[in-house]
Amino acid sequence: MEPRRPALRAGRVAPVAVAASFWWSLPGAAGAVGFTGQEPSELEAFEECEAAGQASDWDSAAARCETALAAFPDNFGIHYFLGFAYQGRQEWDRAATAFEAFIAAAEAEASSDAGESTPPRFTEEVAQARRNAGIARVRAGDFDAAVPLLRQVREGDPADAEAAFMLGVAELERGESAAAATAFAAAVAEVPEMAPAQFLLGRLRYEAGVYPEARERLEQYLAAEPAGSFSTEAHWIAGSIALRALAAVEEDEEPPAAPRDRAIHHFSGFLEGEPAGSRAATAHYFLATFLEDSGACEAARDHYRRFLEIAPDHERAAEVREYLAHESSRCGVPGPAPA
Repeated sequence: MEPRRPALRAGRVAPVAVAASFWWSLPGAAGAVGFTGQEPSELEAFEECEAAGQASDWDSAAARCETALAAFPDNFGIHYFLGFAYQGRQEWDRAATAFEAFIAAAEAEASSDAGESTPPRFTEEVAQARRNAGIARVRAGDFDAAVPLLRQVREGDPADAEAAFMLGVAELERGESAAAATAFAAAVAEVPEMAPAQFLLGRLRYEAGVYPEARERLEQYLAAEPAGSFSTEAHWIAGSIALRALAAVEEDEEPPAAPRDRAIHHFSGFLEGEPAGSRAATAHYFLATFLEDSGACEAARDHYRRFLEIAPDHERAAEVREYLAHESSRCGVPGPAPA
């Protein structure tokens, strides 16, 4: 996702004008300490750093901003643009560090100006830097550092779906399932088409035993991304939910067609993504039994054969072989489903 532009302008102005406007408001600029004859070179370095970032020339931006920061370490605005340069190069830890350096310096300045009547400066830039730092920390795998940053972002902008999603990822990685589910729910409430959030929320609801919502979330994910990176797992979980519905039917009752059809659909979809392995063997077994129930005997035998190919030593393998060797025209189930 392309990073948001630094919030430095009221309207469309040239990058150099933006840099100049931002630079003149920084501590150490001529307006703050008086013109010494050195400021123009500092302004020029700042402009080159910012302009390269505006052009999305991240390698050039990183080099120019690093040079500018080395020459003028007190100009904390350079950290802001350096963060965007590292972000553009997907150097997540360095991006977060740069944004956090900007936040710390800007907040320190705001604290020192607390008694003055002028409103705090760089409020929008600090909010943007905090958002970018939190997302960068998630991408760098530093989830403990990401959470407080993204919680602050959420407090300031509850409608920020991407921040909510990334907070959910960080909480999930920290083992905080309830907090992760809350964050993912906030993300999909704002952007229902955010498919990965739908999947992760569906998985968490399944693990929590909230099966109706889990099914709804997983089916929304599959409708949006039928061949997505989570589609195989989504089919497996949705198929398992259908199995639970079938297992709840009393022994003397006819299994309802709807959950059986859902189970067939989802386990078939699962096998498209994971055609081998122990779960694939189980899926073939279940499909065989469901297809028998629906009268599709030859299709059921095909799945039993695939079950034996994948798991020839399974505890149900002998019963399946005996079933396949039986020439009776009627369908029959060889035994209880494997665990």
